[in-house]
Amino acid sequence: MTTRPNKAEYLEAPSLHWPPPRTGSTVLRLEGLDPWHAAARVGDLFDRRLLWAGDGGRTRFSALGERCRVSFDELRNATATAAEEFELPAAAARQLPLGLFVLGETDERPAAFECGEGETRPHCWTPQALLIADGNSSLLYCADPSLRRNLLQRLEAATPSSPSRVAASCAPEIHETPLDSQDTWANRVDRALVEIRQGNLEKLVVSRRLVFQPSGGLFSPWESTWQASRASGRIGFSISLDRGKSMFVGATPETLLKIQDGSVRTHALAGTRERDASLEDFLVSSKLAREHTLVSDGLVARLGPLVSNIRPGPLRVRRSGLVSHLETPLSGDLREGVDPLQILADLHPTAAIGGLPQRAAQAALRDIEPYSRGWFAAPFGWLAANGNLHAGIAIRSVWVSGERAVALAGAGIVEGSVAAEEWAETESKFDNMRAVVRGHRFGA
Repeated sequence: MTTRPNKAEYLEAPSLHWPPPRTGSTVLRLEGLDPWHAAARVGDLFDRRLLWAGDGGRTRFSALGERCRVSFDELRNATATAAEEFELPAAAARQLPLGLFVLGETDERPAAFECGEGETRPHCWTPQALLIADGNSSLLYCADPSLRRNLLQRLEAATPSSPSRVAASCAPEIHETPLDSQDTWANRVDRALVEIRQGNLEKLVVSRRLVFQPSGGLFSPWESTWQASRASGRIGFSISLDRGKSMFVGATPETLLKIQDGSVRTHALAGTRERDASLEDFLVSSKLAREHTLVSDGLVARLGPLVSNIRPGPLRVRRSGLVSHLETPLSGDLREGVDPLQILADLHPTAAIGGLPQRAAQAALRDIEPYSRGWFAAPFGWLAANGNLHAGIAIRSVWVSGERAVALAGAGIVEGSVAAEEWAETESKFDNMRAVVRGHRFGA
């Protein structure tokens, strides 16, 4: 019997119950307005924003502006301080996604996306305002009375329509330029295999870059953002540091860590085939099976000191846009006294996006890849003051501006990998980004 991909979302949890508005409070309800659309309407007011759509669409918000910029180590305290500013019961305010982060890689190498110095720096901050979907409405959370009035005036005049829908008509044709040739790619794969055969590594995930330019007209970062938000079964996201002139956009299938009320969830996601592959199709390949086992075992080993009662779910196929992956869900319980951010720091980078052993793989990538990955494959997401946390891994992503878009894709190299096959795998992953920069549905 052929086993088809399981559409059940193991990582999804019941939707969070956001604190309701009260008359005269720091919370207002805006009927018929999507929070991502709302962010487009007030984009000129804020340098920074993070847009999030997860849990099968049940958790959807836009975090606007920067109230406080902090280090990763300071994020937990800053999140608690931000929660105290709202006129809400403490338990309600402490579940808001007020601690935001994208932990980009930085070193002496050139930036992979070449889209500004911000892309290689870690960013941790609390927002000036939150817009959170609640049914067909958005709840506006803003502790600053003047800003709250300004936002309310702007958003009450908005209609619940899509942001600028111009990408498909203005840029129907795309010119592609690989920044890494097939020969360069083959050299990276060969160098990874040498490290593996010498016993220094068990797995290494190498990446390559692709530049898109419109043949006529301009790309629309907002249109790409909207399409990413519609990707089912993934975390849609958009991050901007320049008032939306350029956006880091994606729809990732990979959750690094989810913590809700002490319950810990993650998954091993490794091994890639065509979109309609069955579980049997994966298991006939010893290379794909080994690649997945390395990632799953590595996650369990890292979780052990921090999480109790680790429970692997059944091996299954996870469909992600135009490709499919092997997936093993993992769940457990947060150990007493463990900081959720400590688990995040210990898990990243997993073998799914870095390699094994972790430190040796990172050293090898610094030698083999001539660029710093920046936000590609970086942890991003949110933290609440009560310890709830959701972090994705920024793959299936593209940095979009009007004149240019840059994407990265990677492939896991283990013994038995063939450079031409791994190139084809990255091409399939790039197909998702080709769609989104055209303004088409992600993974359609």
